Amino acid sequence: MLNLGFQTERTCSGVSRREVLKVGTLGFAGISLPQAVQAAEAGAGNDLSVLLLFLRGGVSHLDTWDMKPDAPMAQARGEFKPISTNVDGIQMCELLPQTARHADKLTILRGASHTEGEHDNAMQWVLTGQPRSADGTIFPNVGSVIGRYNPGRSVLPPAIHVGTPNLGNPMAPPAAPEQRGLSAGFMGAPHTPFMLRDVEKLKQEEWLNAGIDVPIARLDRRRSLMRAMDRVQGAVESYGYSAHDAAYERAFSIVTAPEAKRAFNLEEESPALRDRYGRHEWGQSCLLGRRLIESGVRYVQVNWSARGWDAITQKDDFFTRSTFDSHFGHFPWLRRQLPRLDPGLATLLADMHDRGLLKKTLVVILTEFGRGAGVNGDGGREHWTKAYTVLMAGGGLPGGRIVGATDPNGQEVVTGKFGPQELLNSMYYMCGLDVPVTLRLAGIVKDSSEGIPGLHG
Repeated sequence: MLNLGFQTERTCSGVSRREVLKVGTLGFAGISLPQAVQAAEAGAGNDLSVLLLFLRGGVSHLDTWDMKPDAPMAQARGEFKPISTNVDGIQMCELLPQTARHADKLTILRGASHTEGEHDNAMQWVLTGQPRSADGTIFPNVGSVIGRYNPGRSVLPPAIHVGTPNLGNPMAPPAAPEQRGLSAGFMGAPHTPFMLRDVEKLKQEEWLNAGIDVPIARLDRRRSLMRAMDRVQGAVESYGYSAHDAAYERAFSIVTAPEAKRAFNLEEESPALRDRYGRHEWGQSCLLGRRLIESGVRYVQVNWSARGWDAITQKDDFFTRSTFDSHFGHFPWLRRQLPRLDPGLATLLADMHDRGLLKKTLVVILTEFGRGAGVNGDGGREHWTKAYTVLMAGGGLPGGRIVGATDPNGQEVVTGKFGPQELLNSMYYMCGLDVPVTLRLAGIVKDSSEGIPGLHG
């Protein structure tokens, strides 16, 4: 089933209309959003887009971006060697040689810190700026906020997730769009980002296939059937029929829009470039992320997903190894994971730079927390929230620098400390959103600080 989400569309006359959500039985990729209607017009912003790469599981900063080869604690040094990058004084893990050649584009933020050591709660915090609420309040994903207040004018939705940040068994059901940290929370379902579950099945989508035109009559029949079904369902729901009707018109326009076909059609890219990104879920998701940004989507979140990793998992006995949740076999597993991460990330940075996209796009590389300096009896590193690393590129930020520092064992932030709210506030400010008034009064931010200390030099 193909589920499409809502957004506000402006007509040529400037009139805003409410639109769609759901078109059924069209495909297999699983683009999903809850049914809803856009409730309010979007606010002011600028033309900056955000591409966030979310690395699920808790990436060890000690073995990637903040290595400690001279650490007093032997286990903090790890098994990998740091290598030089293309910027004097900046080093990275030897398993990230391609990314190391693009350090001049990166701001490496070593001061990230919070206090939540459980995966889902930490994911919610870093992707919404707020910890889990005692009263059950669900705060909106950063993409929902950017999409609501800075939607742009693309025919595509303003916020799209590529892949789902599943944790554990890759054969388990994928994360639901309403999962904490991924949805629009109290902002309402109309603002929940589109979720494209499986990039590897895009080519099976008949409406996205550039060589196949789905007959309009066929779409009309399907649209009529879905309307009939939803009118029955609507009798026991609060959504009005007129809202559903407008919603279907939006979905119908997206399904038939040439712009949508082009944005999602990876076959338009050269085989050589696709090879450089990596012919696997992560690499092709990064490539799709670039294409969506290029097509005018304001916020794209590419999630490191457990889906598609079942063959690797079957060899390794334990299913949690499909993410970065390395409680056992930490070093052998990173020897497999980091070489997958490296080409996709490096090629994305190079590709966006070459196309001029970094000038108008902020790229953020984020995980839910880091890993402790110790190594347990199973050869793993445990969750560590007091210090971890976030990377940024583009968006007008100067590259080739490190902001903040951790102690000699990488366990405490000593300078440049910031939390999830400061990170998101920086992103909101950079996107031209009114943090102190609009977002604060809407309850989206609790702290209207200007963001990460030292981020802008």
